[in-house]
Amino acid sequence: MSNQTFPIDLGALRPLKLDPAVPSLSDTQKANLEHNIQLCRDAIVFFTALAGAKGLSGHTGGAYDTVPEMMIIRAFIASGAPIVPVFYDEAGHRVATQYLLSVLNGAMPAERLLHYREYASGLPGHPEKGLTPGLEFSSGRLGHLWSFCNGVAMANPGKAVVLLGSDGSQMEGDDAEAARLAVAKRLNIKVLVDDNNVTISGHPLCHFQRLPRDGHQRDHDGAPEPLERPRAL
Repeated sequence: MSNQTFPIDLGALRPLKLDPAVPSLSDTQKANLEHNIQLCRDAIVFFTALAGAKGLSGHTGGAYDTVPEMMIIRAFIASGAPIVPVFYDEAGHRVATQYLLSVLNGAMPAERLLHYREYASGLPGHPEKGLTPGLEFSSGRLGHLWSFCNGVAMANPGKAVVLLGSDGSQMEGDDAEAARLAVAKRLNIKVLVDDNNVTISGHPLCHFQRLPRDGHQRDHDGAPEPLERPRAL
């Protein structure tokens, strides 16, 4: 590994702070956000495709898709917004996101990404807390992490908890129960679900008070307090 160099300079990530209370971005903020999104997407495509070329499977799509949300929320946290600084993800196979964040946060060198999903690399196909530097949770089986995040929200009543949702997880009974508890306790959990609204057995957004967002829209705005159903972005 000492002779290998990650070919994309992640040190080129630009500092960015966004205030969730401000409904629009300046031209500079928008340019920096777009730059950071492209940089991180390039990195994800590279090291997941490299794993795929080795026959290890890469799961590029999910991690690639959630980069805009990750960068926006990371900028919220950098501005001091009251958000638990962990990007919980129901879809464990999107773990490339977590490994990239580990590098960006200085927990491990970028060169380790060259060994994504290799045997004994410490970078398995699902996140394992305690195995990979910088990881704050374990995830794998669909449907269990929302319940976990309910506990995180209860332990941090003054902060929001962000959960990257999975349409597959929405088909699990665990998620339905977790959603009911989140509403009953009025927990401050933000669940982000890809808006393709298609699963094998139903349409997840039927169960949410939907707040539509274009995943490539760079502006952001406030949202009302939850009413009778969980909210999905």
